[in-house]
Amino acid sequence: MIKSMINPIFIILLFGIFASCGEAVTKKTQAKPNKKKVNSLSKNVKYIDSLVEPSGLKIKWAFKGKGGPIERGDVILINYVVTLPNGKLVDGNSKITKSDLPFMVGYNMQTKGWDEAILAMQVGDVATIVIPAELGRSDRALGDVLPANADNLLQIHVVKKVKPAIVENGAKIWRWSLKKNEKTDLSFGPGKTIKFHLLANSSKEAGIINTHAKNMLISNRFEDEITPKSLKKALTNAKKGQGIFMLLTSSEIAQIKGLDRKLNSDESLFYTIQVVDVLAK
Repeated sequence: MIKSMINPIFIILLFGIFASCGEAVTKKTQAKPNKKKVNSLSKNVKYIDSLVEPSGLKIKWAFKGKGGPIERGDVILINYVVTLPNGKLVDGNSKITKSDLPFMVGYNMQTKGWDEAILAMQVGDVATIVIPAELGRSDRALGDVLPANADNLLQIHVVKKVKPAIVENGAKIWRWSLKKNEKTDLSFGPGKTIKFHLLANSSKEAGIINTHAKNMLISNRFEDEITPKSLKKALTNAKKGQGIFMLLTSSEIAQIKGLDRKLNSDESLFYTIQVVDVLAK
């Protein structure tokens, strides 16, 4: 059961869970995507506007979209490239050969600098962002990829917003295809067992629940009591390799024993789920 796996372990996701992400299950969007791509940016790009935040974050716009503001709790599709100031590639769509990747805004899916920058943008924007080390990983190095105390240069195109595929008990649910399913792949339902990884972040803290860090899968039979209740709805009919985003309300969080000590009564919780397997037992 999830309630037995609450451990405050911090983790930075470089979209590892969605390294094979394909099309969103729902095609509904709130804005038409702008065709201007991040990889069209170059050293000679002409910027049309800029912003320097008190935190030291700097945003320079190459293109301003008209898709409306971005808010905490929005799921957006993005194209992006992250480099060091010397030009060394750290991360980006090109590393996983996918043009659009899902991102939950305001819930520590990446560093604080990402959320602060994106919340200052609009859908359709193409921009270059300087994220100071203090808003990135600070003194925490990431292997040989990212040294400690390094500023990041983020080039990003906010393609569009994606509406949730399901709303259950106030919880919002998005589903993503992580691989091409086979006809023999089982769907989670009566008589089946599902195994999945779970990462839970609040707007203030990452890794409130983190099964990846302990290499521990959550296993539930369909007939089990699964909390919160909306989680069972999110998992029903899921298949091996599927990815799920969930944004839980405070009333849903109250169903999970132990979280009351980690979250304020009005906080929401963001689940990133990776379905590892569905078994016929």
